[in-house]
Amino acid sequence: MRTATLPFYAVAFLSEVVWMAIVPLAPGYAERLALSPVETGAVLAAAGFATLVVSLPIGVLADRVGTRRVTLAAAALVAVSCAGQAAAVDFWSLLVARAVFGVALGAIWTAGLAWIAGVESNRERPSALGVPVTVAGVGITAGPAFAGLTASGLGVRAPFVVLAVASALAALALARAGGEETPFRHEPLRAVLAGAGRDRIVLASCVVMVLIGVLNGGVNLLAPLALERNGLSAAATGLVFSGSSVLFVVVSIVLTRSGARVVSLRVVGLGALLYGATTLLAVADTSSAAIVAFMLVRAPFWATISTLSYPLGARGAARADLGRGAVMGLLNLVWGLSSTLGPILAGATAEAAGDRWAFAALVALAGAVGGWLLLAGDPGESRLVERPVRPPV
Repeated sequence: MRTATLPFYAVAFLSEVVWMAIVPLAPGYAERLALSPVETGAVLAAAGFATLVVSLPIGVLADRVGTRRVTLAAAALVAVSCAGQAAAVDFWSLLVARAVFGVALGAIWTAGLAWIAGVESNRERPSALGVPVTVAGVGITAGPAFAGLTASGLGVRAPFVVLAVASALAALALARAGGEETPFRHEPLRAVLAGAGRDRIVLASCVVMVLIGVLNGGVNLLAPLALERNGLSAAATGLVFSGSSVLFVVVSIVLTRSGARVVSLRVVGLGALLYGATTLLAVADTSSAAIVAFMLVRAPFWATISTLSYPLGARGAARADLGRGAVMGLLNLVWGLSSTLGPILAGATAEAAGDRWAFAALVALAGAVGGWLLLAGDPGESRLVERPVRPPV
């Protein structure tokens, strides 16, 4: 088991490093390839857009052709995309390389999680599905620093050369690690969506993903703007976000080690309520001290709802007898849409009524979702015995 999961965690970590590496490198690529601001923005958006588009179809495909097979292809595709980003000679080649990476990223976080959920025992599955969120947090924290430092010493293309080699080695290790293929499923998309709507836990995990996307998208817009208006430098703001990410990783590790007993609607609901409560700091005061305190205090509850979201979805998929690949794809699709809308809605509210009202809207959303989860929670749900997967048809 562990021989299969460890290489997958390496692939997940590297994919997040690749995701964030483009951020500090974008100005260098813009200068080298003579990109306009619009073209640079398109390059930055390409991977996220591709991930959003492919997540649900890849989940359904993975259930039909095998989650391990799709995961291995995605791991190899990360290496190919890194090589493409390193070798890009113009806007279109760079755009295509980033889009290819987005497809790989969507497959890793859809088919990959479904595969890990399938090869683990019921007892170990929640931890196995929580660890990728933890390593993703580490990758997101390390990616910009790695890319910036490497590019400063070796050139703007060097980080992707290194990442191409590392990703190829991780893909090879994943292929050699073995691991059982999950049974194939043959469910039409309409049946998957209908089943997800009927099952309380799957539906709740989708609502949690909406909450995560809107909260993080809103905070990532509102907090930096408030700190900038208060006179903090970009470097200081970056340190605040990095400190919050470090706390996220620490709490995420604790949660993954706790296993199945914390994977419940009530634990996630409590995390959502406490996240909303910490946001009241920013509602009461938008000074630098208040925003920094909010960013740090919210981290444990941000980690709670994020780390437990995928294990919750996998539990619901097994309970509803749905393909895990399709459910993971649905969760990623919902997250992608909400994280896209989150900054837009927060920005519109801030422009119309001010930052405090925008933060207050986030409090209201977190409170509503947290309260609903607590009311919907079943005291026995953490002890559910999952149904066996239907045999292939």
